[in-house]
Amino acid sequence: MELETIYITYMNDIYRYLYSLTKNHTTAEDLLQDTFTKAHITLLGQEIQDIKPWLFKVAYYTYIDSTRKELRYMISDNVDQSYSTTPEQIIVEQDAYLKLLSLLEQIKPIEKQIILLCDVNDCTNEQAANILNLKLNTLKSHLARGRKKMRALIVKEE
Repeated sequence: MELETIYITYMNDIYRYLYSLTKNHTTAEDLLQDTFTKAHITLLGQEIQDIKPWLFKVAYYTYIDSTRKELRYMISDNVDQSYSTTPEQIIVEQDAYLKLLSLLEQIKPIEKQIILLCDVNDCTNEQAANILNLKLNTLKSHLARGRKKMRALIVKEE
């Protein structure tokens, strides 16, 4: 598959995943570009069989790298920022999705990651375990606990 076809096919899924991690449109777009830059470099040298979970793994590690870099630098909030509404932002900021994200913030980060990969982005358990470098049974345990906590939070909200 050509990179352009891969980008068009998976960019929205990867963007939503990164947005759910960062909660910032601009950061998610930057990470999306970084993810596909890394993907392009890798795809020049080798063929990837199962591209979607591999892209999620690249996106996850791009996010982790970005988070580590942020910890090294002091960021000033004194800069005025203007935000424009894009079609992607309108879709992402729908009430149900934002509600899900706010509920996900109340559970453990690993459970949040697993639910985002398995339930929101339709990765299989095996793919998610590979992305997060977890054993399959460990992933299943975290997924079950995370879903149970989410159900309790949803019931509590109603």
